[in-house]
Amino acid sequence: MPVQILEAKPSDYTEADRKAYDTAHTWLRRIQELYITERSHQKIIGISEVGSDCRKCVARKLAEKPKDVSGGWFPFVGTAVHQALEDGFAGREWSDDYLLENRLHVHSYKGLELGGSCDMYAKAGVVNDWKVVGTRALSEAAKGKIKDQYRVQAMLYGLGWVKKGYDVTHVSLTFLPRDKDLSEAQVVMLRYDERVAMEALAALEVLIDAAEIVGWDKVIEKQPKASFCFDCKKYEANEQDDLESFIQR
Repeated sequence: MPVQILEAKPSDYTEADRKAYDTAHTWLRRIQELYITERSHQKIIGISEVGSDCRKCVARKLAEKPKDVSGGWFPFVGTAVHQALEDGFAGREWSDDYLLENRLHVHSYKGLELGGSCDMYAKAGVVNDWKVVGTRALSEAAKGKIKDQYRVQAMLYGLGWVKKGYDVTHVSLTFLPRDKDLSEAQVVMLRYDERVAMEALAALEVLIDAAEIVGWDKVIEKQPKASFCFDCKKYEANEQDDLESFIQR
């Protein structure tokens, strides 16, 4: 991460320049420390992960396997935007139109307690999840193309609200531009379909039942891996660390 002092060459830095230079590097490094949150350490599966096309990582989550803990700037920006939206929508004269960041319980099965926090419920009967995304995802959303993972996530949120006693007619994903003006935002809305949620939950139950018979390691081994998955890299990094620790004993 470059730091520069304008109109001063590094070879000509004074002691005060070097101190200022090092101070800037320190605060940049400390920003990276903020990437790691309580959620970064979460082992149990969350609503947003149930519909992942990497079934191997879904099984790993159900098994509560440890993974390498890391973060990044884009997720950090997304978290900051979510917080700003929650604070902003809570402090307006129209705030009563919404319920914000409510905890939902979606499903229980043999030790699994699936739940999470939903960004927004509009009292018109619409569930909403914010997505802070780059240009490609925004372009896909404009064409009505969304990941199955997002579709399942939205329907599970809808089910959570229904179980909480609220009417749900639609679920939506609001794609907010990370690199463009808000006018480029895309809202992709779906009619609430409980069958999508129930099918996703049934798939989890199959994995849990199989693990009771053959164990999680064999279940995980048999699951297909996505062509590209960030979480796979994190799990594999942790597995490699465990292997190296074992060899060094």
